[in-house]
Amino acid sequence: MGQKNGFAVSESDRRLIRENSYFVREALFSCTTDTQVECSVAFARYLNRCGINNENYWLFLRLVMTNNPWVIEELLHEREARLLFSTIRPDAELIEAAFQTIYSRHPEEIYPKALEALLGIVEAAYFDPDDGYRIRKLSMMDINALGKFLLKGEPQDNPQNCLILEILDRMTHLGEYYGEQDKSVLSKHAFNVRFAYFDRTRELVDAIPQPLLVHVPDHGKVRPEEDYVDLVAKRRLRKRDASGRFVREAEASPETTQGASTPSAIAEPSPAGPSAVPAPPDSRLRETSVQAGKPAAAKSKTAAQRRPKPAAQPKAKRSRKS
Repeated sequence: MGQKNGFAVSESDRRLIRENSYFVREALFSCTTDTQVECSVAFARYLNRCGINNENYWLFLRLVMTNNPWVIEELLHEREARLLFSTIRPDAELIEAAFQTIYSRHPEEIYPKALEALLGIVEAAYFDPDDGYRIRKLSMMDINALGKFLLKGEPQDNPQNCLILEILDRMTHLGEYYGEQDKSVLSKHAFNVRFAYFDRTRELVDAIPQPLLVHVPDHGKVRPEEDYVDLVAKRRLRKRDASGRFVREAEASPETTQGASTPSAIAEPSPAGPSAVPAPPDSRLRETSVQAGKPAAAKSKTAAQRRPKPAAQPKAKRSRKS
């Protein structure tokens, strides 16, 4: 097997990946077993450290499509889901992939952060609706697919509602500068879907077909093994510096804290402790009194009475006699 020169991929590596593409795809994108989820989580962590660019953004999108919470959380670690693809210029293929993923999931079935990342693509593409329409034409089903994720019972400031309502509001201006009959129909439908959310006398079903509004919770989410879950959870709590390396914690470890409270740790003297310096006489008297069962204060008084008086006191008495 040929070796690589620097970061260049050799022909043997390309052939190896090409011949085992099925196993690579199953390991990274299937997420049907706990082992596959662990592989996908590790790869998502690698991509998060590499950063998104014009050459690897399809890998980011493919991991978002897995709809696995563990994979998406690791992919979006310390990133805002809405801005995941903000540095990528949306083209027709990327917008189509985002809408197809939104089509394939019912409300409550898609992971919220995955939906937010996909909606971020649509928002960037149709920020100017006429320009977005020029890149990829909208349809009635596109607007229905967006509106089915509106939460009628939640307030407007709900992050999911706020993002979808903002996109629909942009689409209501479709054809404002370049008027066409098709654009006028789409802008009116976007207004109707948006109005169905705000009007208390109406429901979303008045503007969106009922089959699209069926809530299907996703019960098929596969999670890694418990030891791997603990590893990922602890790793997310650790802080990193500007270079992405883990920061060492200055606090004492739990074992050290527990050891300090044990009797053996308390009895063991430290090199700079009292045992390194000879104890004064008073302290020896106190220790003797404690061992004898007598109060230390009484002993200290007795010792003070037995001490000889200083030489200055007789001189003071003679001065008084004189």
